[in-house]
Amino acid sequence: MIAVKHIIALGAATLFAFTAWSGNAKAANGACPGELPERTLSLSQANITRFGTLQKLPPLPLEKGEYVLSFDDGPRKTTTPKILDELRAACLHATFFMVGREATKFPFVARAVAEAGHSIGSHSFSHKRLKDIPHEEALLEMKLGQAAVQWAVFRTRSTPVRLFRFPENAATPDLMEAAARFDMIVASYDVSPEDWRGDAPQNSLRRLRQRLNTVDRGVIVMHDVKDNTVLLLPMVLDELKARGAKIVHLVE
Repeated sequence: MIAVKHIIALGAATLFAFTAWSGNAKAANGACPGELPERTLSLSQANITRFGTLQKLPPLPLEKGEYVLSFDDGPRKTTTPKILDELRAACLHATFFMVGREATKFPFVARAVAEAGHSIGSHSFSHKRLKDIPHEEALLEMKLGQAAVQWAVFRTRSTPVRLFRFPENAATPDLMEAAARFDMIVASYDVSPEDWRGDAPQNSLRRLRQRLNTVDRGVIVMHDVKDNTVLLLPMVLDELKARGAKIVHLVE
């Protein structure tokens, strides 16, 4: 039975990998005319170790009209692949901050995210508010989450996943110091449509529009575990396109 499960998982991963390769080939061949332009920002080359104004951290060095796409709380087998499809069709890349427990449940989906060329971050092991639990437990959540995501995505713990986002931005000075000791890049965000509420995507888009009117660059967060976000994402991309925006793909 275990062998059969492994074969099924490997088959699914192979299928996702082929689809991801096809999507990358489309992008390379210019099959996304009129879509949002994209550039890459290397955090290590820019010596960036923390960012995101909603956690009162420095903003990324973005130009006016540049936005980073990021997704939290996944992976989920029913919604994350649909988010990947939308991004593939637009020839765009995002950063996925995965909860370790969920990555362990759906490793073939977690690997598909990386195989499609997206960046990977960790988001604790079980999405607890780390500032509200004992310090040692919070440290364990950070380390276990990182290790679980590394193993689920890369099948090894020798490939580091340095990007880390605190659930609900709930950090303390001691936890920020610990993140630095763990060589983590603390990644907050600047704009949220609050799609986590689960309401109609039109409502989330309305909130996003209001915030984009005052924030002309930054990191946008959405949630790939939400059904409404699958419908929201193409609406967000259309809105950004109408504003003449550019996408920035973060890499470590």
